[in-house]
Amino acid sequence: MSDNKRRKNSSKFEKGSRAHSYTQSKHKGRSQSSHGSYSRSRKKKFTNKISDHFSKHDFSCKETGKLRVSLGLVGVLEALRGITQKRITIVKGYECPDVAEAKGQLKRNFHTQGLAADIKILTMSSVDVFKEAEKLASITGLGLNIKDDYVHIDTRKADRVLWVEQDNEEIPLTDENRKLYLGE
Repeated sequence: MSDNKRRKNSSKFEKGSRAHSYTQSKHKGRSQSSHGSYSRSRKKKFTNKISDHFSKHDFSCKETGKLRVSLGLVGVLEALRGITQKRITIVKGYECPDVAEAKGQLKRNFHTQGLAADIKILTMSSVDVFKEAEKLASITGLGLNIKDDYVHIDTRKADRVLWVEQDNEEIPLTDENRKLYLGE
């Protein structure tokens, strides 16, 4: 092919490209189907979801509305939901440091770091939720609150700690007292 023919073919392509881009800009917000007709492209809706089953609202500080949450925590909650196949209710997620301090609960509080959640599953006992959560190695802090009937989970960067909270006291869960608290 001669240089003149290449230039002509090239200029035809460029003209076609300009015409095509003009057509695109003329029909903003629309995409062209393979049949040449135009359809409205859909705008993505704003969402508060941070995973398939949880939203920002689930984890927000109940008093201030502020949010801080570890994606590792969200991931482990999704895994727990996958095991139980039941809806998880987050009783408490993130708690602002000022709020925790006012309650006298700032020391060793993983909620203020966005690493903890207190949860319930309405159709399961808290003991059964605890046992299911215990199967997930990425849950490194796991507590059973007998009085208020919820399970605390967290993803702290430390060795796993298991406990039972009774009468505002954290009792370490051992092989000796498992049967007393978990009925095993």
